[in-house]
Amino acid sequence: MNATPPIEYDRIAELYDRYVTADHDLPFFVAALPLARGGEVVELTAGTGRLSIPLIEAGARLTCVDLSPKMLDILRRKLVARDLDAEILCRNVCRLDLPSRYALALMPCQAFMEIVDEAGQRATLRSVFACLEPGGHFICTLHNPTVRRQQVDGTLRAVGAFPSYDGTLVVSGAEVGGDPIVVRSQFFESFGLDGGLRWKRLLPMRFAFIDPDAFEEMATTAGFRVVALMGDYAGGPFRPESSPVMIWTLERPG
Repeated sequence: MNATPPIEYDRIAELYDRYVTADHDLPFFVAALPLARGGEVVELTAGTGRLSIPLIEAGARLTCVDLSPKMLDILRRKLVARDLDAEILCRNVCRLDLPSRYALALMPCQAFMEIVDEAGQRATLRSVFACLEPGGHFICTLHNPTVRRQQVDGTLRAVGAFPSYDGTLVVSGAEVGGDPIVVRSQFFESFGLDGGLRWKRLLPMRFAFIDPDAFEEMATTAGFRVVALMGDYAGGPFRPESSPVMIWTLERPG
């Protein structure tokens, strides 16, 4: 069980799609769908459906899991608007207790790192293992601590300025710690069309650096077999000193 309170994404659910606009990983996850062998797919930490929509449009029979009711409400509205269908479940990934067995589980966006205590990390891996069919696969992404740690220096950095019809949302953040838990203060500032500040909001965030050897040990202890470790979304090999991410493909032996 994850003893640390989860990040309160409900607080910024209506803002999420305005500032999370990256799509560089979408082709990778769509290309991974053949691992499901036509079976069911579960997306963990699905949020508002940034990845869910392309997966469904590519033919996945998808179950979307997230702990934020407000994020899932937005996902439901998107599915209705697009005449798409998926099962949506509000669950903690540390104790999934899902009604089905899945051929493929996905955990994108380095979300595993938001489980900051080792007991919760191990519980999550056991929980995912239990929901997979024999021979099923789990793709899990994490930051490479060697590279990502360089940004944990207390400096306030802009995420970006995101204009809309009624003004501009400015998002920034600063991070401290990193041994292994990073404490991030993420700031949201809304400016009107006249440039005046309308409101500010703070989202406290925490995530943990997990070294490759530590993750592999936890995964194999949970019963998984490591199939691949990639270092980017083009499928390149993981290079400990330079790869931005770790993309693990794990298998439940069958």
